[in-house]
Amino acid sequence: MPTSAEADLPADAGAEPTVDAASTTGAAPTRPGHIHWLSWARIVAIVAVVTVHVCAHLTLEWGTIGAKLWHFGNLAESAGRFAVPLFVMVSGATLLPPRPGERLRDFYRRRSARIAVPLVGWTAGYLVLDAWLNDRAITSYTFVQGFAWGRPYYHLYFLYVVAGLYLVTPFLRAFVATADRRLLVAGTAVCLGLAVADKAQHLLMGGGGFNAFSYFVPFLGYYLLGYVVATARPRRPRRTVLAWAAGAYAAAVLVTAAGTWWLFGLVGPQDGRPLYDYYAPTVLVASVAMAYGLRAVFGDRAPNPARARLVRRLADLTFGVFLLHPIPLELLVRRRQPAFTSDYADMAFHVGVVAALVVGCGLVTLLLRQVPVVRRLF
Repeated sequence: MPTSAEADLPADAGAEPTVDAASTTGAAPTRPGHIHWLSWARIVAIVAVVTVHVCAHLTLEWGTIGAKLWHFGNLAESAGRFAVPLFVMVSGATLLPPRPGERLRDFYRRRSARIAVPLVGWTAGYLVLDAWLNDRAITSYTFVQGFAWGRPYYHLYFLYVVAGLYLVTPFLRAFVATADRRLLVAGTAVCLGLAVADKAQHLLMGGGGFNAFSYFVPFLGYYLLGYVVATARPRRPRRTVLAWAAGAYAAAVLVTAAGTWWLFGLVGPQDGRPLYDYYAPTVLVASVAMAYGLRAVFGDRAPNPARARLVRRLADLTFGVFLLHPIPLELLVRRRQPAFTSDYADMAFHVGVVAALVVGCGLVTLLLRQVPVVRRLF
């Protein structure tokens, strides 16, 4: 089990490698340290993940709930779609800086130990839970199919994304170590462009789809983008960067929400969701803007060491919140969700559920990580 001195996707927390923002090439020096904004990025992203999962059902109830409540759900979904891309960018910022002293087999041994137990344990657990919730028989094929498809539950495909990114990280490190800045940015743009084009083709012509072995491929662009953002040389004051990032994020969210409203009216809720996709242009803009905005707000270094340690500890809980939150959401909320006569009361209820899931699952994670065997799942 990696220690708190390692950093990674939401699965890990601790001391991320310091990236030299003044570097003019893709390869940034790596020396021990903590990048403050990356911890905040993980905290912000997990709140967004839970928000999307709590509010997603509202958009699907198009025509059966009040207009105000539907727009609330649509805005919440539109505002939170940056979450998974941001998690992947955080990983790229922490794992892609070259580490000359790390051997290939050491990297794979550490990373396989980090991801193998959660991937196997949570995949098996959620396959059983899903079969039980839907009153299906559990057979050997249930597990073969679940592991091969790489989506045992609606959120767990992300573990397969992580595993795939681990697999190709040493080769991408070699690329960023030797590429100049223009080549690095161009390579990132090409990967993102191909992912956007792939999703557009699926939308317009059908077909496609991913499985356990390919889920990570479209995320390569975001993975590289995290390194690009973290190593970007500051050319403007942080307040200026924040203003531009906030404006771009707000515009992207509003376009996503307005466009989705129009599409729902045109083709209905099942086919009207393409702007929610991680590779939709507006979500891409929102994700990049959020990353630059968080770096502008929190900076690479924390001004207060005690606050930095607290933020790192909170960020360390995000993986557990990610893994656990669908269980109480399904068992305690969806099956016992009260009816409200006021849309505003319903909105407040959903906000309260988000807060309760984040805090509650965070506390459960904190407790379970004290148990020697169980902690390997988190």
